[in-house]
Amino acid sequence: MPKVVSSEPTETEYRKRPARGASLFVSETSLEHMIDHADRGFGDGVEIMGLMMGTVYRDDLGYYAMVMDAVTSELDSDEVSVRFGRNSFEELFKNIDKVGGKVVGWYHSHPGFGCYLSDTDIRTHKGIFGNDPGFAIVIDPSDATIKAFTVENEEQKDAVMVIMDAV
Repeated sequence: MPKVVSSEPTETEYRKRPARGASLFVSETSLEHMIDHADRGFGDGVEIMGLMMGTVYRDDLGYYAMVMDAVTSELDSDEVSVRFGRNSFEELFKNIDKVGGKVVGWYHSHPGFGCYLSDTDIRTHKGIFGNDPGFAIVIDPSDATIKAFTVENEEQKDAVMVIMDAV
């Protein structure tokens, strides 16, 4: 069973971002995990997804996130859709607890379809994050493209992503 630390809103820590203009900072290791996951799914002919774990900060430019790891669990997926398996949430919560941090985003693949957020993706994103800051990474393993997004007013917005040795 996942541990509930608190349901009270917490204040976002003020911290200057490592690179001006970027809003998503991803550790190289966590990005490698996401890419490997997408490549395995591509080999199996299915989409994949998972959650990005890290910390959200704010500074004079607004909110940004540092991603330290990525987690997933068993998926129900085919070549054009993906969701967490009906019986996989306990595994997912264990993985979240093991890594620690906060869910700051999610990732998924569009094998052969390019990097964008579909209407379903936008609804999923809003369901996870509501109006809080949250990020989405979309990977197309067919041509090794990766893009990061946020969602504002029900529309995808490009997010500038920086890959770092460590966060």
